[in-house]
Amino acid sequence: MPDSNYIDQIAALIKQDPSITVKQIAKELKFADSKSVYYWLEKGNVGGIKEFRRRVLGSQTPYPTSISVDMEGITYYLVSLPLLDWNPQKKNPGKEWLFLHSQPHPRGLFAVRINTNRYNPRFMKGDLVIVSKGTSYPPGSWVLLQGKSEFVIGKALDQQILDPVSLKPYDPDLAGVGQIIHQERQF
Repeated sequence: MPDSNYIDQIAALIKQDPSITVKQIAKELKFADSKSVYYWLEKGNVGGIKEFRRRVLGSQTPYPTSISVDMEGITYYLVSLPLLDWNPQKKNPGKEWLFLHSQPHPRGLFAVRINTNRYNPRFMKGDLVIVSKGTSYPPGSWVLLQGKSEFVIGKALDQQILDPVSLKPYDPDLAGVGQIIHQERQF
């Protein structure tokens, strides 16, 4: 794997969870220990995790300054979000999705491309969803959950998350990832 991919993966993890620790980054990237994270940051000419986090989240982003556009009196910014695979165990180094958002540096957002037709017609294979990381879901909202080998989609109702196909509650052992806040479909 090329060196820059590790730096891109670390940046994507920080964008997805700004409070992620070095130990959690090492675990996500399947490194033997936390020293490997510092090794790759040093190799990328970054002074440390704090400096890198500031670059990724703050005004010193490693990417060009956000482009903004005004629509109906609201300013939207073109932001780059980490793009995850439908299989949460599979890492996509450096894959990103551009999205218009009302904040120039939103935190806790990421994109996932759906890789199943199980949720037709609401969600189809190839659809892309934008997810806001968290575990609190308003009733009626669509939710992304993490299964063993793939993400699953549920509907939040009355303190339960239901399978939208069978209308039965999901197993509470499924980990809630976040609320689906946007969906894009290309024909």
